[in-house]
Amino acid sequence: MNAIKLSACALSCAAFLLWPHATLRAEGQSVENLYLAADHVSRADQYLEMNLLDEAEKEYWQAVSLDYDNIKARQGLGDVYRRKLMFERAIENFQIVLKSQPENVDIQYLISLSYYDNHQYEQARLAAQKALQMNPELAKAENLVRLSEAKKREQDLELQLLRTKEAAALDSFRLIQEAKSKGFVGYVVPGWWMIQTAEPKTMWTGYTVLGATAGLFIGGYMLRSSGQKFYDQAVTGSDRPFYQDRVNIGQSRYKAGGYMIDAALGVFFLNMVDSFILKGKIFGGRTRVKPSLPERDRHNPY
Repeated sequence: MNAIKLSACALSCAAFLLWPHATLRAEGQSVENLYLAADHVSRADQYLEMNLLDEAEKEYWQAVSLDYDNIKARQGLGDVYRRKLMFERAIENFQIVLKSQPENVDIQYLISLSYYDNHQYEQARLAAQKALQMNPELAKAENLVRLSEAKKREQDLELQLLRTKEAAALDSFRLIQEAKSKGFVGYVVPGWWMIQTAEPKTMWTGYTVLGATAGLFIGGYMLRSSGQKFYDQAVTGSDRPFYQDRVNIGQSRYKAGGYMIDAALGVFFLNMVDSFILKGKIFGGRTRVKPSLPERDRHNPY
């Protein structure tokens, strides 16, 4: 037991004696990182003056990797991203600077200017007003507030005009669809009204109905024609087995073709019954306007 106590005491003493050295070593590493970060910032500033943006960005990030909250590196990155028109990333770095220097009016103004250049006029106005609160005599911030308000009004007007155009396009599409739905072709052609709905699932069902009907009619006609040819060959046959074989083949094909044509005519008849009596309960007698039209035609000018 005494041996254990002595060992624990020895370890405690050793840790007490070595702790200052470990602390000094960590502080030495931290100071070394600060010097290295400053060196990267210096090189980045030179690159920025020569407008070598990629090289400057790389050096600034090297500085940040050594000193995350390095004010000069963060401000330099903001300047780089502003020149690259990457305004959101510029604002992100400027805000890190502002967090460490909340009274830095120049950085606050750069944030508002970045919002303005990114066409975010309401955010630009609010940020410029904060800059004015920091320095009421900052004329450029006051001008930016007025410019942001004017641009916001212009942006709202353009968006309103865009919505008006979308509504007009939707109304035009609806009129066209309604005109198609009233056409006589829909009473005759199976699946026509389903195609005119312009809704993917219903539309492709309509194409399937129309294609199947046309396939039955054309296929039946071709089979009947083929059967007739076999009948003609049977007439010219010289022996009974050949005659009977041609007749059997011709008869089977003629019948199959007749069944297919009858099926196609049945679909045509069912479509007419659906159109005139059932009011489109089977093949979709009412046209619905395509719901995705505004989303497809909409664009964001900013």
